[in-house]
Amino acid sequence: MTPPRPPTLGVDTGGTFTDLVLLTPGERPANAKLSSTPDDPSRATLEGVRALAARGDERPAYEVVHGTTVALNALLTGRTARTALVTNAGFRDLIEIGRQERPEIYALHPEKPRPIVPRSRRFEVRQRSWPAREGERAGEVIEVLRPDAAELERVARRVARSGAQSVAVCLLHAYADPAIEERVAAALAPLGIPVTCSAAILPAYREVERFGTALANAALVPVLSTYLEHLARGLPADRLSILQSSGGTLPAARAALEPVRVLFSGPAGGVVGAARAAAEARLAGVVTLDMGGTSTDVAFHDPGAGLASAVGDTRVAGHPIAVPTLDIHTIGCGGGSLVTVDAGGVLHVGPESAGADPGPVCYGRGDEPTVTDAHVLLGHIAAEGFLDGGLPLDVDAVARAFEGLARRLGVRPSEAAQAVLDVARASMRRALGVMTMQRGKDPRALALVAFGGGGGLHAAALASSLGMQGALVPANPGVLSALGMATADALRDHERAVLGALADWSPARRRRALAELGRRGREELRSAGHPERTIEVEHSLDLRYRGQSYELTVPEGPDPAASFAALHERRYGWALEDAQVELVSLRARTLTRTPPPRAGAAARRRPAP
Repeated sequence: MTPPRPPTLGVDTGGTFTDLVLLTPGERPANAKLSSTPDDPSRATLEGVRALAARGDERPAYEVVHGTTVALNALLTGRTARTALVTNAGFRDLIEIGRQERPEIYALHPEKPRPIVPRSRRFEVRQRSWPAREGERAGEVIEVLRPDAAELERVARRVARSGAQSVAVCLLHAYADPAIEERVAAALAPLGIPVTCSAAILPAYREVERFGTALANAALVPVLSTYLEHLARGLPADRLSILQSSGGTLPAARAALEPVRVLFSGPAGGVVGAARAAAEARLAGVVTLDMGGTSTDVAFHDPGAGLASAVGDTRVAGHPIAVPTLDIHTIGCGGGSLVTVDAGGVLHVGPESAGADPGPVCYGRGDEPTVTDAHVLLGHIAAEGFLDGGLPLDVDAVARAFEGLARRLGVRPSEAAQAVLDVARASMRRALGVMTMQRGKDPRALALVAFGGGGGLHAAALASSLGMQGALVPANPGVLSALGMATADALRDHERAVLGALADWSPARRRRALAELGRRGREELRSAGHPERTIEVEHSLDLRYRGQSYELTVPEGPDPAASFAALHERRYGWALEDAQVELVSLRARTLTRTPPPRAGAAARRRPAP
């Protein structure tokens, strides 16, 4: 007999509010929303947990899935741990040279992002190797130079003297033989600081992306570990999971070692929740719009895309992050976005936000108008029923704030409020265009799923302006991200770099390699407590024409070359019949699906005048 599934608590920490949803099998979801505590995000989380789910002083028997922006904010603001880099002799500047790309090609004075590791904390070892690709030694790693014990000991002493709190080991071609980096990591282990091996985080051949991902991970390990230690004071550590950027859960102990995998856990929860809502409404491809207090996240969701829905070329504060991530576009426009007028009399909305403290004017502490205040002035938000009556809104203060704004613009207060909404919606409309038209998707064939604290207030206007099929505002939209976390699947992604002709990899050979990747994922899910019979495996291949720089992901099947050609033609408008197809990497995704929550009938009530 299968034991009953324990209750699951989803916790989404945003810039303005912290949302919680408790799912108990057989019961309707219970939710709570309270102000975030930016000085210590764990405080609001623990307060919400105690209010919603705890029973006295006993440790609650429920699973917790948490989405947090702690790691993302640390990387964006540069408030990361002191990190050291150990790499090949002659390559310590690779993290600054990168690919010599110019993100803003017409910028007269381009600014490069500050490297995570300054040059004084980059250390070199004499090591050279490469994977043989042809002949009898194909697949074998040829190592012609390796550091001896004395050299590794000297490097360890220099790392210790640098005051580093964490270290990343990034060696060329380690993706083909991780033991190369593991030898260096073993020499650094006596220092007692976290060590990140690039091939363990990302076994991919592109050294710029692999090094950047490993460095970001190393810099964030002490940050996220400290945060999770604070959470462990009030949460069952063995039942705490963090949502990955790819939309699946990861045990907290693993997330503490691989924080780069949970950078976008908050926005990913919203996409998971919106995808479930779209499925219940029998919608196919949709665009999701999650408007919170500080920002708005937009994503495209295709229920049949699987691994292909993830991207591996994200940048955060200019740093390459190449672990699987849902394709999400974020703009600094939310309910708490501040309204300003520049010296030329032009109205601006965001990206600065009132946050949780002081918050919008209507909350009673702020004095600068926001998008939420514009809705209050125009009567879109009822003052007496906000947050179930838990937060009365100060309408008089809002009126005074917009009187001042109206004088600066030379219009009536109501016209100023409408102008604020027009500017905000223009920003959101551009973001929707990025995730549809710039991705080759026609918005007229899609529906909009809008949620978050302010999503429903803009859904109809945005869908109408883009000619979309319609707009869906799910039940309890303000806590949909937390609901998505509570219903997220447990997920593990593994890959193996190949870089060989697809013709040399028969179906049987691919099957053996993919089975090994799947076995590793199964073991990880079983160790996390998931029964073997609930585990599913999805296999896919990264393919490209020989000579191309980038690849496309297709499902494993009897004729992947034909699948690749068809996808290439749909994506780019052409395909090559006789060109050699190259197998770049093999991928396996193992997952345990979470059953959907019980759906209750929507309560009918007469709207306010």
